[in-house]
Amino acid sequence: MKIPSTVFIYTIVYSYYLVASALEADFYKLLDVQRDADNREIRKAFKRLALKVHPDKNPDDPDAHEKFLRLNRAYEVLKDEDLRKKYDEFGEEGLKDDFKGGKYESWKFYQQNFGIYDDDQEIITLSRSDFEQAVANTRDIWFINFYSAHCGHCHELAPTWREVAAQLEGVVRIGAVNCEDDWMLCRQQGIRSYPSLLLYPKAEKFQGSRTVESLVKAALRELKVRSHALTTSNMDATVRSFGEKPWLISYCTDHGEDCLNPTDCLKLAAILEGLVSVGHVDCAKESRLCGELNIDVSQIVFHNGPPRTADARVLIDSLNPAEIATHVLHQLPENTLLDAQSFENARAELKAGKCLPWLMHFTNGETTQIELRKLPAMLSGHVNVGKVDCRSTPQACSYLHIHKYPTFVIFKPGGGYEIHHGRASAHDVAAFAKDCSHTSVRVLTPDDFPEPVQLREQLWFVDFFAPWCPPCMRLLPEFRKASKLINIGTEVNFGTVDCTIFNSLCDQMGVRSYPTTLFYNNSVAHKFQGNHDASSIIEFAKDVLDPPVIALTGSEFETRVSGKSSKELWFVDYYTPWCPPCMQMMPEWRKFAKALKGKPDVYVASLDCQAYGATCREQGVGSYPSVRLYAAGRAGTAQQAEFSSWFRNAQNFLTWAQDYLPSKVITLNNQNFAQSVLASKKPWVIDFYANWCGPCQQFAPEFEKVAEALDGKVQVGRIDCAQHNICQKAYIQGYPTIRFYKGSNGQSLQEMFGVNIRYTGRAADTINDINIKLADYYIRSRDEL
Repeated sequence: MKIPSTVFIYTIVYSYYLVASALEADFYKLLDVQRDADNREIRKAFKRLALKVHPDKNPDDPDAHEKFLRLNRAYEVLKDEDLRKKYDEFGEEGLKDDFKGGKYESWKFYQQNFGIYDDDQEIITLSRSDFEQAVANTRDIWFINFYSAHCGHCHELAPTWREVAAQLEGVVRIGAVNCEDDWMLCRQQGIRSYPSLLLYPKAEKFQGSRTVESLVKAALRELKVRSHALTTSNMDATVRSFGEKPWLISYCTDHGEDCLNPTDCLKLAAILEGLVSVGHVDCAKESRLCGELNIDVSQIVFHNGPPRTADARVLIDSLNPAEIATHVLHQLPENTLLDAQSFENARAELKAGKCLPWLMHFTNGETTQIELRKLPAMLSGHVNVGKVDCRSTPQACSYLHIHKYPTFVIFKPGGGYEIHHGRASAHDVAAFAKDCSHTSVRVLTPDDFPEPVQLREQLWFVDFFAPWCPPCMRLLPEFRKASKLINIGTEVNFGTVDCTIFNSLCDQMGVRSYPTTLFYNNSVAHKFQGNHDASSIIEFAKDVLDPPVIALTGSEFETRVSGKSSKELWFVDYYTPWCPPCMQMMPEWRKFAKALKGKPDVYVASLDCQAYGATCREQGVGSYPSVRLYAAGRAGTAQQAEFSSWFRNAQNFLTWAQDYLPSKVITLNNQNFAQSVLASKKPWVIDFYANWCGPCQQFAPEFEKVAEALDGKVQVGRIDCAQHNICQKAYIQGYPTIRFYKGSNGQSLQEMFGVNIRYTGRAADTINDINIKLADYYIRSRDEL
């Protein structure tokens, strides 16, 4: 049957529309996930779609490849916390400099190899967003498997790793890191091959046999607990040393049945550390003791107090350590329940600084995880632990905007508080409580705006975040660390705003992506741009208070740059606030400015082309960021050069600027090397380099520091080996090579070869090695005299 032409055209148009829609769809819609999806949800959604729409499964679809490229791009961006932040803030426009994409795996790979441990509850999948707080900032014992989905040995190990996790449940923490998804975390941890098994907190690599038995033994060797062998002679003294603490004891008769073996006793001691003392009695050898305790068959007994007291005994009918621990925890009291008045009293005491911080566990009558009864022991001496039922104290929960349960809140001396947004396990909650109980960070609400946050006399760092955002969760521990380490001569306050709760406030403050961190100085908000670590946060605050970059206005550009003298050298960054690459470059531009600080007549500036568009148009600026220098030697802007490298970082800026900066390094050639260096009575340090050599270019600014530091002690020079054959005569085999020439005796030229200086790429190391050579030279000179 002949198809009407109109139907045919409609079919083509409709098919094109579907393809175009798939290619243009928002990444979250493309993967069919919410904007607050975590990495595991994103990975599962991608796997589901990958198995359905992969080109291998749709050979008749001519657009299958393009569709899957788009799907894969969405996944690659959203799984990476830094790319995801840029996408949330700037859309795909913000990814142009950072992400290329274009590759994907076969359908079989997504079916069999993708996300090895995503469905294993006993194995904790870690990422950069939680590694710092859960692992690096604790003394917890972790056994972590760093793996790659492409690694055959990793897949072979998976069943063994699951069995290890089952055997060590509650004893040590078993983790996994997918190095395909978190390559930066793996690189930071020194991972070079897969699978790599590391034991923390020492970060020691496991080198033994990868059997369940060997792996479990390796983990147990890290434990600092013990199961006590109780006898007639040591029972009373051992029990007294642990006060009134309950005891869990395995009694073994001569038949040896229904006993815990030593390994299981050790596991129980680890699971119940700080809560219950664990012991074992061999009744075949200690019949008198077992008779006194009325034990005539093998049994496991929980004594709610010292074993010889009349406290109730509970017999436990299990030989599984995890089950026994659960029975024991059920015998222990729940965390202290506070009513409305007790809660207010505790907060009043905290505000007056009269008590330790309080960790409050907010519930709504739901069954509490039994392991949370460990919290008082884990936080003993550091933090009080309490429980609040929101059904009986609705006002407190409403004030704190608590809408999900369980929620954990740390209340601090002085009145501030913070809310836990991580896993609700005892270890994670305890780590959170210890980390932030003595920091100045506190939750902010709309009541805190515009004052005190925007008060002119105060400095405030405010982090606007969302709990579902991985970069936010990674930043929070660093934000707290910065609050403890910052020392800039004046008090800086730190606060956080949860934009999922106070959405209208975040909109009002111009927050469009998470995290957005603003530093308020005299009520003026400065948006933090930089790495998500404490040192970068502190450095940013210092830069705001003492700006290394001159922020020009249109009129200031005319007077200071267009009207500059011939002695001055100006570097200017032309930018707009809406330009993603401009914002990403700003921290590097500040580093560049600080590297040039103190150089006479050298200035580093920026000009906002959104605010001063007329000036930018007059200068012919057509794209952003545009980086230009206005060289010394001529007045005004007549002599200029533009930065053209794709990589806009401080090191590349310094390399580019080197030829225009005033220098103490003397440029040498074939003609003057012998007379200037070999015949000189003064010591020389020479940098033999090649203009095409990347490390040489990177070292050039460092060598300038060497020249400045050694000014007056030695002469400093450099020679381009790509242009001068003197390097062959000096037997230079690699670039850069740094040589020390001690000076001629005045009667003959020095040796051509000189003495090698250790090269590490750092000025400080080079200077140190040169000073050693100088000291040796001066000592020998005195000896000769």
